[in-house]
Amino acid sequence: MESELEKVLDIAGYLSALPWGYYVDTHGRRKAIIISTSVGAVFATLTTFSTSFTMMLVLKLLGCLFSTASITLSITYLGECTGTRNRTRYLLILNCFNLISDFICYALAYLILGLQFEIPLPWLAITFRPWRLLTLVMAVMLAVGGFVIFFLHESPKFLATKGRVDEALEVMKTGYGLKDRDVDLVKSLLTITKDTGNERKVPFMKSLWQQTAPIFSRPYLMKTLQLFFLLAVCTSTNNVFYIWFPTIVNSFYNAPSNATASFCDKITSNITADVHLGETCNDVIADNTIFSGMAFSLFFTIINYIASMITSWRKSVLVGTLLISGMSTVVVDLVEQPVISLLLFILIQLVGLSAGNVASYFVDVYPTSFRGLSTSLGSMFARMTVMVGINIVDSTIVQHCRATFLSWSIFVFVGMVVACFLPKETTTTRNPLFYVSKIESVGF
Repeated sequence: MESELEKVLDIAGYLSALPWGYYVDTHGRRKAIIISTSVGAVFATLTTFSTSFTMMLVLKLLGCLFSTASITLSITYLGECTGTRNRTRYLLILNCFNLISDFICYALAYLILGLQFEIPLPWLAITFRPWRLLTLVMAVMLAVGGFVIFFLHESPKFLATKGRVDEALEVMKTGYGLKDRDVDLVKSLLTITKDTGNERKVPFMKSLWQQTAPIFSRPYLMKTLQLFFLLAVCTSTNNVFYIWFPTIVNSFYNAPSNATASFCDKITSNITADVHLGETCNDVIADNTIFSGMAFSLFFTIINYIASMITSWRKSVLVGTLLISGMSTVVVDLVEQPVISLLLFILIQLVGLSAGNVASYFVDVYPTSFRGLSTSLGSMFARMTVMVGINIVDSTIVQHCRATFLSWSIFVFVGMVVACFLPKETTTTRNPLFYVSKIESVGF
């Protein structure tokens, strides 16, 4: 069931990337996030009361078409509303919240799935059990997130490029402390940023092409290939093995005690155990698996926060995490000490911390007119890589476990080489005019 639901998430990511990217660049960041979270929460709530697995898959797919867009939309929104000096740091902190949400989900799973209750709902022909309550709680959390966005402003950069200068000025007043005496100066600067190409109506397909084509044309083509590949490496290396994390931890704890067994020996000895047809499925998750997941999420949240404090070495941090991840992938099955080998498996996923790092380059490289679309397409490519990676690992890890890890290390090391060609960090200088500096800091 878990595998099928993961495929639903990936399919939703493929289908929704282009339309959401187009929508966010033409209708606004704030509006897109509100729609994606609120509609996603409605479908997530309906999923709670699914009467069959097929119904759950369909509702999950529809819901994920909306909710999966929230993270990439948030990256564009936050990156555009923060200054260049702190942008990378804030995006890494955003990734901290993404990571700590896993901790919260594990904690909720421990508290809720451990409950013992069955409430018959005869009018739906279902029994309301703890897993349904967990799904409902998560849907409510998504709805709360969408509600909070109502109290935020639209990106002033987006407003200005669409010619809505007065609205952008209002945001500058409330969000950046713009004084009335400086309105004329700032208004003249905002007017310069207006995207004149959007003044007249164009057919939808032509508009879509105008938004998409520049991403894959000069001067952005090489940067697009570079950033798409790096995001794919970071996301897939993290997610492919993270999906296997509960299975591997369960197998690791349940494997026979053998001090000389390698990491692959321990996990495959349990994964390949005989399955007897007709047995009742046990949907109870072992406490050790939940606790390990909580520790995993908390550990990476702390590491990610530390990384957010040294964003002046953004490129070096990215290269360093790729190096550690690649080396861990090589060594994980060569060490026969159980605790160290499990720690190395966790460190393989360290590169996932750099997803926010790579995302900050998207905000720096692309202009406002197609920044949201480029980020969404990059996320779509990363999800495609994740799905391919899941299927490759699924089909090879049992029979060719060590070869699977060694082959993946090559993928990570190539990413490290590509990251070395990212532009060097530059020191941001202050413009003598305070508000000019503020305008430039949000990407104008």
